[in-house]
Amino acid sequence: MRLTFDHLVHFVHRTPQEAAEQFCQEGFHAVAGGRHASWGTWNSLSYFGLSYVEFLAVEHQELARQSGNPLIRQCIEDEAKGEGFGQIALRTTEMDAWAERLRRQGLQVTGPVAGSRTRDDGTTLRWRMLFLEDADSALLPPFLIEWSQTDEERIEDLTNRGIIAAHPNGAAHLESVGYAVTDLEEATARWQSWFGWKKSEVFHAKELGAICQTFELPGGNVVLCQPTEEGLAQTAWKNRGQRPFFARLAGASKNNKYKIGGGSYFLEALE
Repeated sequence: MRLTFDHLVHFVHRTPQEAAEQFCQEGFHAVAGGRHASWGTWNSLSYFGLSYVEFLAVEHQELARQSGNPLIRQCIEDEAKGEGFGQIALRTTEMDAWAERLRRQGLQVTGPVAGSRTRDDGTTLRWRMLFLEDADSALLPPFLIEWSQTDEERIEDLTNRGIIAAHPNGAAHLESVGYAVTDLEEATARWQSWFGWKKSEVFHAKELGAICQTFELPGGNVVLCQPTEEGLAQTAWKNRGQRPFFARLAGASKNNKYKIGGGSYFLEALE
């Protein structure tokens, strides 16, 4: 069964609009999203094709704290860690089959959870989410998302609305998102067991101070990184635990690195 990288969730404590404005100041195209009325949260978005970054913030604390949505609970629980990356979502068109498969593997499965957001023009976006927990591991599995529209319908709709548009700094697509992990071999085995993915050869990422393993996915790869020395991976692991800690974007004419809201974004020139 196919999974595609869908989006990276970036928890922020400012308003999502302020986060989007900072992203725009660095040459990215970002837009206001909207409110999740039943969860007490709101967001802004920056798209790279259908893969995107979601800046997610709590708007109504009391309502958010009452939510049974695991992502909203994590957003609340991670507040003490400061702003930064919190989760990734993987897109599927076979949500119920994945739920059954993952339950058979012994994972605790929450959902599918229905989600929706009403736009300013009155139209409503709808999706379903599936949250996973591996009781035998301290790792945080990604969640799955299934949109009510097809990929083709979403591309047309988002492009017509100006939500998907060119980035002034030249960024064209999301190449990868990295996770800090404490034990690369154990983490790789877990991710393989969850999703049946093929792993790459282990490599040393000197700029991260880590040894890493890549899972190739449509829409953006997942890179697991175990710190081996002082560097970005070690700092991220100490500050936020086993969480996403970098996003690598491609398509610019020159390389740049941005530190935005506790998250590291690498923008790299296409070869």
